[in-house]
Amino acid sequence: MLLRRVIGHVKAQNWAAVFLDFMIVVVGILIAFQITSWNAALKDRHDEQRYLAELAVNLEADLTQVRAGQEASLQRLVAAEAILAAAAPDYDRPRFFAPIDRDLPSPSAFHDYPYATLTAYFFMVSANSTFEELIQTGNIGVISNRSLVKELTGYYDRLDRQRGNDDLMLTQAEGMLDWARENGVGMADRVTLEETIELAKTDKTFLGFVKMARFLAYFQYTRLLGVETNTETLLAAVEAEVEAR
Repeated sequence: MLLRRVIGHVKAQNWAAVFLDFMIVVVGILIAFQITSWNAALKDRHDEQRYLAELAVNLEADLTQVRAGQEASLQRLVAAEAILAAAAPDYDRPRFFAPIDRDLPSPSAFHDYPYATLTAYFFMVSANSTFEELIQTGNIGVISNRSLVKELTGYYDRLDRQRGNDDLMLTQAEGMLDWARENGVGMADRVTLEETIELAKTDKTFLGFVKMARFLAYFQYTRLLGVETNTETLLAAVEAEVEAR
């Protein structure tokens, strides 16, 4: 219909009408583009709100994990120190680790199963499903706060790099398990604190594992304190972004 009218105006050399028809077409296209742009922006903001809320849930799960890991590390530390206090009383905590400013678990809670406690290393498995989805789908661009995107990327990169520390923990646990198999010891064997102290006094290999367990427990606890601080900071930033929407 519009095309016929334009052709008729051209034949009649009614250039003013031709120009008016042209402007109607251009304005219509611009309005259509603007509506499409508005709809896309609205969808992006809706997706951004959803992703931010899911990121907050993931970070809360990380915090829960980190704090559980801290507790597991302290349990291993206390168990090792209870043995070393009698078997190697001069073996002090490393001075380059920060002091522990919280109450330690009661040693009596872990004496029945010391072998299991000494090898029960914690492995951090981050709840990163939302961030991975953002990266894999290319939707990371819907997060409008680019500083927050940078912080998220750095946070998950640091967690990936720290898996090397977890591999170190596994290596030490494997050595302890090899010793246990060779000596007929099971992780679920119930023994008294006194028996493990005597074993540490007479078996240098076992004493070495106890020393290593204490060192790695302290190391892991210190590392997890840093992860906890990073996670809390990032969670606060994400929550602030959610509230700002």
